[in-house]
Amino acid sequence: MNSASNEKKTLLLKTGLEVFTVHGFTNVGLTELLKKAGIPKGSFYYYFSSKEEYGVEVIRFYMQEYTTNIARLFSNSQLSCKERLLSYLKTWQENQCTNDYYGRCLIVKLSSEVSDFSEPMRHEFCLGTSKVIQLITDIVKKGQIDGSIPKHLEPDYAAQELYQQWLGASMLTKIQRNECPLKAALKYTNNLLKN
Repeated sequence: MNSASNEKKTLLLKTGLEVFTVHGFTNVGLTELLKKAGIPKGSFYYYFSSKEEYGVEVIRFYMQEYTTNIARLFSNSQLSCKERLLSYLKTWQENQCTNDYYGRCLIVKLSSEVSDFSEPMRHEFCLGTSKVIQLITDIVKKGQIDGSIPKHLEPDYAAQELYQQWLGASMLTKIQRNECPLKAALKYTNNLLKN
Protein backbone atom coordinates (compact mmCIF):
# COMPACT_ATOMS: atom_id res chain seq x y z
CA MET A 1 0.00 0.00 0.00
CA ASN A 2 1.42 3.39 -0.98
CA SER A 3 1.44 6.52 1.17
CA ALA A 4 -1.74 8.03 -0.31
CA SER A 5 -3.50 4.69 0.07
CA ASN A 6 -2.41 4.44 3.73
CA GLU A 7 -3.70 7.97 4.34
CA LYS A 8 -7.12 7.08 2.92
CA LYS A 9 -7.34 3.95 5.05
CA THR A 10 -6.33 5.90 8.16
CA LEU A 11 -8.92 8.56 7.33
CA LEU A 12 -11.60 5.86 7.05
CA LEU A 13 -10.54 4.38 10.41
CA LYS A 14 -10.53 7.77 12.14
CA THR A 15 -13.93 8.59 10.66
CA GLY A 16 -15.34 5.26 11.81
CA LEU A 17 -13.96 5.82 15.29
CA GLU A 18 -15.51 9.29 15.50
CA VAL A 19 -18.91 8.21 14.16
CA PHE A 20 -19.20 4.87 15.99
CA THR A 21 -18.23 6.45 19.32
CA VAL A 22 -21.20 8.81 19.06
CA HIS A 23 -23.82 6.83 17.12
CA GLY A 24 -22.91 3.18 17.62
CA PHE A 25 -22.24 0.58 14.93
CA THR A 26 -25.62 -0.62 13.69
CA ASN A 27 -27.15 2.88 13.51
CA VAL A 28 -24.61 4.05 10.94
CA GLY A 29 -24.65 3.13 7.27
CA LEU A 30 -21.67 3.00 4.94
CA THR A 31 -23.05 5.87 2.86
CA GLU A 32 -22.99 8.17 5.90
CA LEU A 33 -19.46 7.10 6.84
CA LEU A 34 -18.08 7.52 3.33
CA LYS A 35 -19.75 10.90 2.90
CA LYS A 36 -18.20 12.11 6.15
CA ALA A 37 -14.77 10.81 5.09
CA GLY A 38 -15.16 12.18 1.55
CA ILE A 39 -14.26 8.80 0.02
CA PRO A 40 -16.19 6.96 -2.73
CA LYS A 41 -17.84 3.60 -2.04
CA GLY A 42 -15.53 1.73 -4.40
CA SER A 43 -12.52 2.87 -2.40
CA PHE A 44 -14.04 1.45 0.79
CA TYR A 45 -14.14 -2.05 -0.68
CA TYR A 46 -10.51 -1.73 -1.74
CA TYR A 47 -9.61 -1.68 1.99
CA PHE A 48 -12.40 -3.69 3.63
CA SER A 49 -14.51 -6.60 2.40
CA SER A 50 -17.48 -5.73 4.64
CA LYS A 51 -18.74 -3.33 7.27
CA GLU A 52 -17.96 -5.98 9.91
CA GLU A 53 -14.33 -6.21 8.80
CA TYR A 54 -14.22 -2.43 8.89
CA GLY A 55 -15.61 -2.52 12.44
CA VAL A 56 -12.86 -4.95 13.48
CA GLU A 57 -10.21 -2.65 11.99
CA VAL A 58 -11.69 0.43 13.70
CA ILE A 59 -11.63 -1.39 17.06
CA ARG A 60 -8.03 -2.54 16.43
CA PHE A 61 -7.03 1.02 15.46
CA TYR A 62 -8.67 2.45 18.59
CA MET A 63 -7.21 -0.15 20.95
CA GLN A 64 -3.70 0.30 19.51
CA GLU A 65 -3.91 4.06 20.00
CA TYR A 66 -5.46 3.67 23.46
CA THR A 67 -2.89 1.17 24.77
CA THR A 68 -0.01 3.20 23.28
CA ASN A 69 -1.25 6.25 25.20
CA ILE A 70 -1.53 4.26 28.44
CA ALA A 71 1.98 2.82 27.99
CA ARG A 72 3.32 6.34 27.40
CA LEU A 73 1.59 7.66 30.52
CA PHE A 74 2.78 4.69 32.58
CA SER A 75 6.39 5.27 31.49
CA ASN A 76 6.54 8.76 33.06
CA SER A 77 9.41 8.32 35.52
CA GLN A 78 8.70 11.73 37.08
CA LEU A 79 5.70 10.19 38.88
CA SER A 80 5.36 7.25 41.23
CA CYS A 81 3.56 4.24 39.75
CA LYS A 82 0.53 5.02 41.90
CA GLU A 83 0.47 8.60 40.55
CA ARG A 84 0.74 7.27 36.98
CA LEU A 85 -2.20 4.90 37.54
CA LEU A 86 -4.31 7.62 39.15
CA SER A 87 -3.42 10.03 36.35
CA TYR A 88 -4.70 7.49 33.79
CA LEU A 89 -7.94 7.00 35.72
CA LYS A 90 -8.51 10.73 36.19
CA THR A 91 -8.03 11.20 32.44
CA TRP A 92 -10.58 8.41 31.90
CA GLN A 93 -13.01 10.25 34.20
CA GLU A 94 -12.55 13.53 32.30
CA ASN A 95 -13.02 11.85 28.91
CA GLN A 96 -16.21 10.08 29.93
CA CYS A 97 -17.81 13.25 31.26
CA THR A 98 -17.33 15.46 28.22
CA ASN A 99 -19.76 16.21 25.40
CA ASP A 100 -22.94 15.74 27.46
CA TYR A 101 -21.80 12.34 28.75
CA TYR A 102 -21.41 10.76 25.31
CA GLY A 103 -17.82 10.08 26.31
CA ARG A 104 -15.01 9.04 24.04
CA CYS A 105 -14.62 5.37 24.87
CA LEU A 106 -15.36 3.01 21.99
CA ILE A 107 -15.38 0.07 24.41
CA VAL A 108 -18.17 1.62 26.48
CA LYS A 109 -20.15 2.57 23.37
CA LEU A 110 -19.83 -0.55 21.21
CA SER A 111 -18.83 -3.62 23.20
CA SER A 112 -22.27 -4.63 24.43
CA GLU A 113 -23.84 -3.69 21.09
CA VAL A 114 -21.61 -5.79 18.83
CA SER A 115 -20.56 -8.69 21.08
CA ASP A 116 -23.81 -10.60 20.50
CA PHE A 117 -23.78 -10.45 16.70
CA SER A 118 -20.13 -10.21 15.64
CA GLU A 119 -17.64 -12.73 16.96
CA PRO A 120 -14.69 -11.03 15.17
CA MET A 121 -15.53 -7.65 16.75
CA ARG A 122 -16.09 -9.21 20.17
CA HIS A 123 -12.75 -10.98 19.85
CA GLU A 124 -10.98 -7.72 18.94
CA PHE A 125 -12.43 -6.03 22.03
CA CYS A 126 -11.31 -9.03 24.09
CA LEU A 127 -7.72 -8.73 22.80
CA GLY A 128 -7.66 -4.98 23.37
CA THR A 129 -9.10 -5.01 26.88
CA SER A 130 -6.70 -7.83 27.83
CA LYS A 131 -3.82 -5.53 26.83
CA VAL A 132 -5.24 -2.71 28.97
CA ILE A 133 -5.58 -5.02 31.97
CA GLN A 134 -2.02 -6.27 31.43
CA LEU A 135 -0.71 -2.70 31.41
CA ILE A 136 -2.54 -2.02 34.69
CA THR A 137 -1.18 -5.27 36.15
CA ASP A 138 2.37 -4.24 35.21
CA ILE A 139 2.04 -0.76 36.77
CA VAL A 140 0.63 -2.29 39.98
CA LYS A 141 3.64 -4.65 40.15
CA LYS A 142 6.06 -1.77 39.55
CA GLY A 143 4.21 0.30 42.16
CA GLN A 144 4.70 -2.49 44.69
CA ILE A 145 8.43 -2.34 43.95
CA ASP A 146 8.65 1.47 44.27
CA GLY A 147 6.51 1.32 47.42
CA SER A 148 3.65 3.51 46.12
CA ILE A 149 1.15 0.64 45.80
CA PRO A 150 0.37 -1.75 48.70
CA LYS A 151 2.28 -5.03 48.59
CA HIS A 152 -0.70 -7.07 49.83
CA LEU A 153 -2.60 -6.55 46.55
CA GLU A 154 -2.55 -9.36 44.03
CA PRO A 155 -1.59 -7.45 40.84
CA ASP A 156 -3.63 -9.53 38.34
CA TYR A 157 -6.73 -9.46 40.50
CA ALA A 158 -6.35 -5.76 41.40
CA ALA A 159 -5.97 -4.81 37.71
CA GLN A 160 -9.04 -6.82 36.71
CA GLU A 161 -11.03 -5.38 39.61
CA LEU A 162 -10.02 -1.79 38.83
CA TYR A 163 -10.76 -2.12 35.13
CA GLN A 164 -14.16 -3.68 35.76
CA GLN A 165 -14.97 -0.98 38.32
CA TRP A 166 -14.13 1.82 35.90
CA LEU A 167 -15.81 0.23 32.89
CA GLY A 168 -19.00 -0.31 34.89
CA ALA A 169 -18.85 3.22 36.29
CA SER A 170 -18.47 4.57 32.75
CA MET A 171 -21.60 2.74 31.63
CA LEU A 172 -23.56 4.02 34.64
CA THR A 173 -22.30 7.54 33.93
CA LYS A 174 -23.79 7.29 30.43
CA ILE A 175 -27.09 5.98 31.82
CA GLN A 176 -27.38 8.47 34.69
CA ARG A 177 -25.73 11.35 32.82
CA ASN A 178 -23.79 12.50 35.84
CA GLU A 179 -20.33 11.97 37.28
CA CYS A 180 -21.40 10.19 40.47
CA PRO A 181 -20.44 6.65 39.35
CA LEU A 182 -16.96 7.76 38.22
CA LYS A 183 -16.45 9.77 41.40
CA ALA A 184 -17.34 6.63 43.35
CA ALA A 185 -14.89 4.61 41.23
CA LEU A 186 -12.13 7.13 41.99
CA LYS A 187 -12.91 7.00 45.73
CA TYR A 188 -12.86 3.19 45.60
CA THR A 189 -9.54 3.25 43.75
CA ASN A 190 -7.95 5.65 46.22
CA ASN A 191 -9.05 3.40 49.10
CA LEU A 192 -7.74 0.28 47.34
CA LEU A 193 -4.33 1.89 46.69
CA LYS A 194 -3.90 3.28 50.21
CA ASN A 195 -0.71 2.12 51.89
